[in-house]
Amino acid sequence: MNDQFDGMTIVRKAVEALRAAGADKAQAGFSRGSQNEMNIDAGKLSLYRSTVNVSLSLKALVDGRKGVSSLNKYDDDSIRQAAAEAVDMARSSEPDPANDISPGRPLECFDNGITKADSDTMYTRLQDFLAYSKEQYPITQLEQCILDFGRGESFFANSNGAEFEDRGGLYNFSAMFTSKDGGNASSFNYSGAVQKNLDKALQDWGSIDLLMSQSAEQTLASSIDGSFEGDLLIAPDCLGDFVGMLDGVYTSDYPLITGTSPWVDALGKPVVSPLLTIRSQPNSDQLAVQQPYTGDGFRTEDCLLIEQGILRNFTLGLYGANKSGKPRCPSGGGNIVIDGGSSGWQDLVSDVKRGLLLVRFSGGRPSDNGDFSGVAKNSYLIENGKIVRPVGETMIAGNLAQLFSNIKAVSKERINYGSAILPWLLAGPVDISGK
Repeated sequence: MNDQFDGMTIVRKAVEALRAAGADKAQAGFSRGSQNEMNIDAGKLSLYRSTVNVSLSLKALVDGRKGVSSLNKYDDDSIRQAAAEAVDMARSSEPDPANDISPGRPLECFDNGITKADSDTMYTRLQDFLAYSKEQYPITQLEQCILDFGRGESFFANSNGAEFEDRGGLYNFSAMFTSKDGGNASSFNYSGAVQKNLDKALQDWGSIDLLMSQSAEQTLASSIDGSFEGDLLIAPDCLGDFVGMLDGVYTSDYPLITGTSPWVDALGKPVVSPLLTIRSQPNSDQLAVQQPYTGDGFRTEDCLLIEQGILRNFTLGLYGANKSGKPRCPSGGGNIVIDGGSSGWQDLVSDVKRGLLLVRFSGGRPSDNGDFSGVAKNSYLIENGKIVRPVGETMIAGNLAQLFSNIKAVSKERINYGSAILPWLLAGPVDISGK
């Protein structure tokens, strides 16, 4: 991909077209990305391909009314037509004083990562991973693995004069696998991570090697008998899902705009255990993924979301902040980093009288008050401080706020996924039941 591609001219042209079509305020975002991808399917190297994608989004405000349009081309005629469509849509929509665009600021340019895929090393790393998997975990089948290099460019401009340009190149690896031993099979599991380079063996990315070793142990998983109240030792791959549910119920746009969030008036107050500190770090050098500006046109700033149990920031964007009357999140809410504790995660097992090592969770959206339920997958029963056996078809149910208020420990080890850094977290009780 040509690093000299002039995407700023395209977004500036789109803003001008929106204003010419009648928009009071206008915003445009353009992205252009290339991807080089190698696959393993059913345990064999199977595919190499390259793709290029472009996307242009336009936003028009007319008398507080919003209209949007998007397209995958950027010639002058297409831009003018999309601008007219966005303005027409705005004129026919309902007015909302919360609709706005970010204030003006001079153009800032960012570059993160390398510019070109190392295809030879990609192939070598996949071959090495395939050989490692066969040797270390002979009963584990690699259902699908994807190693890709993505080089992306994004550009932003609005009629207030805010402008951003960002370029970056990163490697992404994901693996899905299951284990079979005779007539017995584990539930499938998967994980992945992002890196700026290929220096590390693929099994060492994120938690992939740990999850593969667990998969090889899980061919004889069975449900528990009856039901009980027990603790959850939540593994990092699963903890990200729970933090996402916490955000979706308590701190993001929808629950705060609608007023359903139980934390709507809790900013600056304790909301969960003092053992929990959650940071949003879009500019952290610890993470491969960096997000220098938000989708609504603000320069990101690293911030605390929860500090020792105290709610410091919601994750509101500009519209959500205007609509709810609450402060906008300076980071945009992404790139989650959770502070570690003082104990090893395996030491936390000894603190559990009865409960689960929860490795994967499959459940629906929690209720507006934070009640959740779902199935523990690829997980283990813990009794009297020891991991007893893998479990399957085991239900868990509880309340998110209560769960995070009843944290008993956080591990010192954390997994760096490139886009998040997460520990093991011990909390409870929750309801645990078998068939």
